[in-house]
Amino acid sequence: MTVIRPSSISGISSITTNGGDLSLFRSDGTTSDIIVNNVTSGIITATTFSGNVTGNISGATATFTGDVGVGGKLTYEDVTNIDSVGVITARDGLRVTGIATVSALEIANGTTSVNKHSVGVGTTTTAGRNAGVSTATGTIIYNSTLGKVQIYVENEWKSFKLQLPPLTMSYLVIGGGGAGGGNFRGGGGGAGAYRTNWNNENQGGGQSSGSAMTLLANLAYSVVIGAGGAGVAANQGSDGGQSKFDTITADGGGGGGRYNAVAGRNSPGNGSGGGGGSPSASGGSSGTYGYDAGDGGSVQCGGGGGGAAAAGINGGSGSTSGDGGTALASTITGSSVLRAGGGGGGAYTNGNNFPIGGGGGAGDGIYNNNPYQNGNPATANTGSGGGGASGPEQGVGGAGGSGVVILRYPSVYAASYTSGVTKTSSTVGDDKVDIITATSNSSQTVTFLD
Repeated sequence: MTVIRPSSISGISSITTNGGDLSLFRSDGTTSDIIVNNVTSGIITATTFSGNVTGNISGATATFTGDVGVGGKLTYEDVTNIDSVGVITARDGLRVTGIATVSALEIANGTTSVNKHSVGVGTTTTAGRNAGVSTATGTIIYNSTLGKVQIYVENEWKSFKLQLPPLTMSYLVIGGGGAGGGNFRGGGGGAGAYRTNWNNENQGGGQSSGSAMTLLANLAYSVVIGAGGAGVAANQGSDGGQSKFDTITADGGGGGGRYNAVAGRNSPGNGSGGGGGSPSASGGSSGTYGYDAGDGGSVQCGGGGGGAAAAGINGGSGSTSGDGGTALASTITGSSVLRAGGGGGGAYTNGNNFPIGGGGGAGDGIYNNNPYQNGNPATANTGSGGGGASGPEQGVGGAGGSGVVILRYPSVYAASYTSGVTKTSSTVGDDKVDIITATSNSSQTVTFLD
């Protein structure tokens, strides 16, 4: 081993040892640092190294057993692979401008945020997919032709099937309204049964909201719209028809009675009764989801038809003689709408006021003694009753309003109706709302597709 102790050495181009290490010491015997200037080639091996490197450091391989700290920016040029046995921690985030292939990704806190809570995949058509998109196993695309996210596995493209929320159904089902009575002093028609489970709103007849309803996707459910009752000259009005959605049935309202003490008709099921004819004929009785009708007055006016929210008024009883029972409001479509009011009774002379319907499109009663006048019809798809006729025997009671079925369900589902269904659709918040106004027969259905 060669030992060198002078304070400085100059003019020496090389030092060669006889073998072993070359040790340098300070004059006081302590180990000296080695300061090397302008080394352009060769290998330097040191237990520690300090100082600045102004040129490049290059080598085939490099191994660091301890920590490597870089105070500034570390740039990798032409690096095709970084292999880490342990964990790579990026405190301020990890940015990848090219393709990142990850065999497994674990999110420690259970969440991930990509571009503010979203992640996008490439969009293409079926034709574009087959023409140019990579078919490497695991490739994911959005196929705009099918409207589906697809993944390439097992040598073919397969579509993702999303886990949808439960198919919870909110409904409003109203039967057809009864027609007003014919002739004169005819009773008003009763409202159809009013059934709903929407937002804890009351049903007709003072019943509390119906139970929650959960359906299955890809099954057909029946849907029927009941017709409004037809007015008949010189006779009782006809009853309204039954509306239906699956197991929810709403029967029609009863027709109004006619002059000469002919009673109003009872509801054919669970709707409201029709008003009694004058004089003194009894009003029809209701079912579960409607109200009774008013009796015919001893003079002048027929009784008002029963409404979903209140009973019809007796004819000839003060300033409200023969008015129809009030309608009921629903917000299932996103706004408050009145439906299912009772029709007003018909009046003969000016001894009483003009009897009005109970709102919600119900027909008003007619006041006139000569010539005869037909009762006012109710508005279609309200389930309200028609107004009673006035005048001689030829008077025809106003027709009842047809029923309606309104369905509200999560917008992730698509509804497929048979061809005999007439409807309109809208989106309210996260829901779809279908208003069904007509069905060609009793065999119409709706299927909710996932």
